Amino acid sequence: MPPSSLQGCIYGVFSGRHPLRTRLDDAILRWRETGAFPHCPERGHGLGFGVSANGIFTSLESSTLKNKTGSRDRLKHLTWLTCLLLFVVASASASDRQRQREQFIAAEKALQRHDLPAYRKLRDQLEDYPLLPYLELKALRARLGKASDKEIRRFLAEHAGTPVADLLRRRWLDYLAGKKQWRRYLSFYRPQSSVRRQCHHLQALLATGQKEAVWPEVRRLWLHGRSRPKACDPVFKAWEAAGRRTRELTWQRIELAMHAGRLRLARYLGKKLGKEDRAWVDRWIALYRKPQKAREQAAFHNPHPWREAMLAHAVQRLARQDGLAAIALWQSIQGRYPFSEEQIYQTRRRIAVALERNPDPAAYRWVLSVTPRADDSRLYSARLNAALLRQDWQQLVKDLPNWPEQERRSERWRYWFARALEGVGQEAEAKKLFHRLARERSYYGFLAADRIDAQYHLLHRRTPVDPALLAALEKRPGIVRALELHALQRNTEARREWRYATRSLDKPSLKAAALIAERSGWHDQAIFTLAKTGYWDDLELRFPLQHRELVAAQASKNALDMAWVYAVIRQESAFMKDARSRVGALGLMQLMPATARQVARHQLAIKPPPRRQLLEPSVNIRLGSAYLRELKERLADNPVLATAAYNAGPQRVDRWLPEDGLDADIWVELIPFNETRSYLRRVMSYTVIYDKRLGREPRRLKERMKPVTRTNDQRLAGA
Repeated sequence: MPPSSLQGCIYGVFSGRHPLRTRLDDAILRWRETGAFPHCPERGHGLGFGVSANGIFTSLESSTLKNKTGSRDRLKHLTWLTCLLLFVVASASASDRQRQREQFIAAEKALQRHDLPAYRKLRDQLEDYPLLPYLELKALRARLGKASDKEIRRFLAEHAGTPVADLLRRRWLDYLAGKKQWRRYLSFYRPQSSVRRQCHHLQALLATGQKEAVWPEVRRLWLHGRSRPKACDPVFKAWEAAGRRTRELTWQRIELAMHAGRLRLARYLGKKLGKEDRAWVDRWIALYRKPQKAREQAAFHNPHPWREAMLAHAVQRLARQDGLAAIALWQSIQGRYPFSEEQIYQTRRRIAVALERNPDPAAYRWVLSVTPRADDSRLYSARLNAALLRQDWQQLVKDLPNWPEQERRSERWRYWFARALEGVGQEAEAKKLFHRLARERSYYGFLAADRIDAQYHLLHRRTPVDPALLAALEKRPGIVRALELHALQRNTEARREWRYATRSLDKPSLKAAALIAERSGWHDQAIFTLAKTGYWDDLELRFPLQHRELVAAQASKNALDMAWVYAVIRQESAFMKDARSRVGALGLMQLMPATARQVARHQLAIKPPPRRQLLEPSVNIRLGSAYLRELKERLADNPVLATAAYNAGPQRVDRWLPEDGLDADIWVELIPFNETRSYLRRVMSYTVIYDKRLGREPRRLKERMKPVTRTNDQRLAGA
């Protein structure tokens, strides 16, 4: 019988008259070894043929010849065979992509060894490879000095809006600046975040006679509390030579430098002033080092425009070290000099903030004596903390309604106002507030649920996405390039490409992009991308179970809660296995190399791994879990203290322990480091969610968050 077009296509492949026949035989061999094809009907499906291309063809031919009226059997055969054929085509596509990756890497190596014939031959085979622009960028950069403006402009135009275009533009601008080709520089310049390139741009404008456009921008760059790049020196000198730097501007920058702790810069700037001003700069530096020198009336007897600013700064600096001493110093000088209202408020405020955790009654009196401005959320927080330290619920009931309206909508405010009402006996009103807050899937929502024994809100809903939008987004060149870079483990470039590809997307498209990243196993970008949309209900995407076997094994070995280990990983790196922090922490659990060495030697009795191995999930999770166990044992088996110590260090946590017991929720609120406080809230709430993700009944936060007190436990002494 004459076959249909679909049957004819399949018939041709299986009968051996098609190039895919060889790949089909390979695919079937892999099937027999692994047991199943993905997304196909179950093996055999009642077809009764042998698993080989010849067997499939024989069965198809037999079904066609012997049962011409059995359309159902033929349809069954064709359905299964179509699925198999699609798998073969997909396998061929994957094989082609792998070949392209190998050619891409080979072409890079050819460029490195300056083998241009080999490079060109390989490059010509990569016309449809997504990362070809990166290869062309490398080739262009390798001969940048010989490239023409026309070549550069063509590349920038072809790849406008992509990372490779910006990378080339930056390199080209640096090259032109080095050659002092200022007119060409201006023709290629686009606004840059780099201060160095901004100064080069201003130098180019000066060199081409556009001085009046330069001076306002020079002032903006110059007026900064830190030293600027050397590239700025020529324009700064020209600006000063034009008489644009005034005494007032110089003192403004000296003040910025002093507040930034840049004493050398302040002294350098002082040299640009007269003798009398230089003496005042020296006095300010002396105050910075010894704030109590503000008491020396003789040194500050004569007026100076910046005298009150430097004296107020001295008191504010002392407040960081000793708030009560700052009160005494301020009271001794406030009536002696004509401080402005702003200087008075900021100094009193700074002292209050410094005393928010001081148990001395004089500290509490001072904090309550400083009335916050309507928008001063930080001072309101200081009053909250000082009252919580004393569990002064009456003061909080009076104080909290005065907070700014935006703050009163926050979960933090709602929780503590309910706690305060509960503390003064207004339990019915407190219960109403707790009930409303318990609907939130968050740290404060879980705490509120615990106060009234309500169920946690842990509803999971997958991210809603239009399939057509998802399919279209998967084909976008930027997305394709990012995923290909991710597949090659070019992680820095992959993340940069992903940022470019998603930065202008609307919320529906961002949701689709998040699902694409999740589907590719790129969990950190899936998490970060979905977060931009404000959609929080997709617990599977936001809290992945990657490395489950590793986490389970190490949690069991160290007698740790698996959900807790997962929560720490989620907060530390969001499953970015090559994560590196600004201070040098590495990997999934963000281990400092020194900590990793200490844990390896003393806890695990193994040879410390080299730094690069800390990026391997198995090594990182093993060491990180052992460190969590160590902290938990040292800190009275309290997971709240151990979590805080994982972030801030056990010595700091030991210093933060109260002499008298505190409820854990109050102790967390009083942690002096913003980062550690936020970190602890997130880890504790993530632990609840990971209980849910692991298929367990979520353990209550009140069971995890034991009261915090300084005990006689000798394990703390060594912390």
